[in-house]
Amino acid sequence: MFFYVQGPNKHDLMPLERIFDKRIVNKTEGVKKSQAVAPRQLHDTGESYQHQSSSEANTAYQTIDRLSDDRPALFASQIMTFPVDTLTADMSIDHAITLFKTRQLRHLPVVSMQGKVIGMLSDRDILLYMTGLPLAGQATMPAPRAGDQVEQLMQYPVLTAVGNTDIRYIARLFVERRIGAMPIVADGKLTGIISRSDILQAVMSHYEVELWI
Repeated sequence: MFFYVQGPNKHDLMPLERIFDKRIVNKTEGVKKSQAVAPRQLHDTGESYQHQSSSEANTAYQTIDRLSDDRPALFASQIMTFPVDTLTADMSIDHAITLFKTRQLRHLPVVSMQGKVIGMLSDRDILLYMTGLPLAGQATMPAPRAGDQVEQLMQYPVLTAVGNTDIRYIARLFVERRIGAMPIVADGKLTGIISRSDILQAVMSHYEVELWI
């Protein structure tokens, strides 16, 4: 099971410990006894009480971080969507907009002539482009012009996964990295794509929901 970071002229292995957040729980301080706070006051101030001790909080985070091995894993290849609609870097943005509209998509992988993933374009990128708002990392967005190409708008590098990746890792990345979709690859070449809705459907179909306090 591997994750890769891919882009134009880039195909790097990304170890798990480098892509997941390190959750650290600091030791909690004792709470001084004082007058009770009415529920109304808690709501108004946005404050809440901490009912767990430091050790309980640490245990809770460890429970989240440690994926259970006592049930069969569900792999990316089992829930991914394929074949995948794609773009190439030299396609026009107008063509991409048409594809988003007609196929009702939210994410389109950008691939090279060899079929390797080099970028990703989302409907949010298109929306910002059409409204003239800057993309992440850009100070300004040039006014849309006829002939603008996908390579001017695509996001890269892209985090990808292989087919035998446990979808629980992918789901966690969706939350931690605010990712909306992840290309699934074999030797860097696109074989499928997983979206948030695919993860949700998989959870509903294959998993029992467990709650912890």
